[in-house]
Formats: sequence, C-alpha cells, structure tokens
Amino acid sequence: MSLTTPSDTARGVFCIGLLRAMEQLGDEETVRRCLEASGEKKFIELFNYPIATYLRMVDTAVRLLAAKHGGIEEALRRIGRRAAADFRESSAGRAMGVMHERDARRLLDCLPVVYRVALSFGAYALTWVAPAHARFLVKRTFLLYPFHEGVLLELVGNMNVQRVKVLGRQTDALDSEYEISWE
Repeated sequence: MSLTTPSDTARGVFCIGLLRAMEQLGDEETVRRCLEASGEKKFIELFNYPIATYLRMVDTAVRLLAAKHGGIEEALRRIGRRAAADFRESSAGRAMGVMHERDARRLLDCLPVVYRVALSFGAYALTWVAPAHARFLVKRTFLLYPFHEGVLLELVGNMNVQRVKVLGRQTDALDSEYEISWE
C-alpha cells in the first residue's frame, strides 16, 4: 500500500464485488470488517476509488478467509474470480462481451485494454506463444499473482474452451506474468 499514489484507482464495482464475495465465502462479520477497513459507507459501481481502499479490504478479507479456504493464495484466487465475474456483469464488462463473442482468443486480445478500463494504473501486454497459449505481462500492479490467476481463470473459463490453465508468477514486487492455455 505504501507504493500506491492518489491517482491509482479501481472502479467501485470491484469493492462491491468483494463485499458480495465475503457474503458467500465468509459471513456477515467478514463483510462488516471489510467495509470498516475501507473507510467507506457504501460504493458506487462506476466511481473510481483509491486502490489503497480496495487493498485494505482485500487484506482484511484474506486474513479472515485464509484458514477456511486453503490459505492466502487460494483466498486471493477466489477474490480474483469474483472480481472478474463482477466486472463481466458490469456495463463495461457487458460491452466487452459483445466484442469477443465468447471467443477466448478475441477476449485475450482485448485483455490489456480491459485492465486499463478497470484500473488507472499498471502496464499490460499480451503475446501469443501458440494458437491456444498466451503470455500476459502485468507491470506495476498492487495485487499478488494469485488474484490475477483467479481473474484470468474466471474470464477464460467462461469462453468456449476446455481445460483452461493459468500459471502465474511474481517477477518483481509489483510485476507478474501469466501463462494462459486451453484445449
């Protein structure tokens, strides 16, 4: 959080989604504690909030969910999956759905732009290794790689493909890369 700046923001849809995820993965006390950690009373879907607000919520959520859901990394993956599902259901996500028409390759080609719409920070690049294998590079992001694995698993897993694999790794404090493949 100390590396964030006031211009680093995320859409309210992610904060709302995190609270919804806490209802499913945790309980009302988890929801209350995450909202309290945010310092907000409520969130507006398309409003931009400081990423530090979201990070405080995620930190609280992960600490509360880790034991119940197989550790910190799995809790982060689950939160990432929910963030992707919530984005897909938002107005921006529905517009993106029209663009890729459930085609995994087209979705991934749009991924760097989608990340830029959702977040005010970071640099994102996608390269194709093979027809069903892409590499996604993320620079200057504030969430650890299991979160983004969850996002990518959720997005690609909803396409017309089978046996989706996403393997991420942290390459620097704020950088990570992901191998995405399917059959």
